[in-house]
Order: sequence, then C-alpha cells, then structure tokens
Amino acid sequence: MTKKSSQTSALSGDWLEKVLSRMGMGPKAMRIYLALLEFGTQPASTIARRTQVPRNTARFLLDELTEAGFVGKTYKANTQLYTPEQPKALIGRLEQERAKVNVEYGKKIELVKRNIEELKSQYKPKSTRPHVAFYEGKEGVISMYEGTLKSTETLRSFGCYDVMGSVFSDYFKSHHERRLERQIRVRRIHPDTPAGIAKAKSDKAELRESRLVPHKDYYFTPEILVYDNFLLMISWKELLGIRIESEEIATAFKVIFELAWKEADRTDPRKKRKEKIFTFDKKSRP
Repeated sequence: MTKKSSQTSALSGDWLEKVLSRMGMGPKAMRIYLALLEFGTQPASTIARRTQVPRNTARFLLDELTEAGFVGKTYKANTQLYTPEQPKALIGRLEQERAKVNVEYGKKIELVKRNIEELKSQYKPKSTRPHVAFYEGKEGVISMYEGTLKSTETLRSFGCYDVMGSVFSDYFKSHHERRLERQIRVRRIHPDTPAGIAKAKSDKAELRESRLVPHKDYYFTPEILVYDNFLLMISWKELLGIRIESEEIATAFKVIFELAWKEADRTDPRKKRKEKIFTFDKKSRP
C-alpha cells in the first residue's frame, strides 16, 4: 500500500468512527461492527479474536447491535453467525427510529395542549419572593449603584449631597455623564444644606428635579433610591449597600416617595425665598 492510500484509509476510518459514534456506538461496539463490515458473516468467537475483545463481551455487544438493527443473526450447525446489515439498510432503520420519535413527541405535544390551561394557571413568570443582596466596600457599593444606569424609568431618590459628592466625587462625575447620555431622569428629595442648594441650581441641565427639605428638621445622610423593581439603601459613610428586588416593595416605596414629595414641595425653603424651582413636564413624569 502506498503512503497516500494509507493516509486516505486512515482518514476514512476516522470519519467512519465519528459517524458511528454519533449513531450511538461505543468504542468496542464500533470495533466489532467495523470488523464485521470487513470480514463479513462470522461467529462471535472469530470477531472476538480479530478485535481482541473478550468473547462474552463481544457476544453481548453483537446482540446489542442486532437489536439496534446494525447486524443480523442467523444459525448454522448450532452456531450463531452475525452478518452486518447493508449500509443502505441503516438509513431505513434510522428513518424508522425518527418516525417513532416524531410519534412520541406528537403525543407529548397533544398532552400539553390538553392541559395548557392548567399549566397557564400555575405559571409564575418571576419569583414572588424578594431577592436581597448586600454590598460592602467602595467597589461593592459602586457595582450596586451601576444598576441605576439600566433603569427604564425616572429614578426616585432621598439623598444628601454632603456625603455623596465628597466620598465618591470621581465616580459620581462618571455616573452623571453616563446617566445624561441615557436620558435617565432623577427626582430627588434632599436637605437644604449649602451643597444641596448649589446642586439644585443645575437641575434642568442635569435632568434632575429636586425638592429641598429644611436640614434642621430633616437631615439624613444615607441614600434611598427606587426604580423599576429595585429598592436601594446606601450608607456612603459606612460603605454599605442593600438592594432588594421586589415589585411589591418597590411599588410601596414609590408611593411613599410621592407622599414625601408632596410635603417637600409644600415646605421647600426656596418658595419662601421666591426662588425658581425647576419642574419636569407632567407628561415626562413617571
């Protein structure tokens, strides 16, 4: 045999093994089947000797190949002989198997159709239990806050600029720029400290609507922020954050925020000073 024909035979063997493997044959069964293809009808003892597979194992695998339709079995003088099926017969065998599978899947589809209403009644698109996650350290709190940039609605926030800007000035600058790029609006209630008063003056340019509360009566430093189905509680001083994912809880805090907003709007110190207060159009409010 020439070198070229030897390489071609090796490639052909590798290809056949891949095909037979995909048809469900293991390595030993594959060796036995290929030996039958090469030597034709043989008893189990001969195949065992040629493939170096123990005789009992060879007989077991030959019987499995027979049941699978790859091999036929006949008797001659009290000896079992195994014959490989014609390669074309394998196509017919596989088509029969496919038909059986199609029938089985058809039965399963009909079963689901008959019980679809019951299945629909049990369907819960999302878990009704709240998901609670805790974040610690600067990187942890930042990673939690990044989620606000995916909000599909206006952010509602109780916050204090005395600590938000001083602790994470570089991060908030980046966050602010990306929020503006995404056109995500903010409504924030915060104490009327010097930092808060100064920040409120740029509300319109920064897509923010602020309501100030008297810091002597309502001073706080943690931030509470709600959007979509998320509630965030953040201590910028202690670098601790809690995120709750729950439609029910988020909805409740949105209601609380709106109640607080009405009171903050009424008592905003800028009204006494007759300062202009920026307000979003009603249509653009959440």
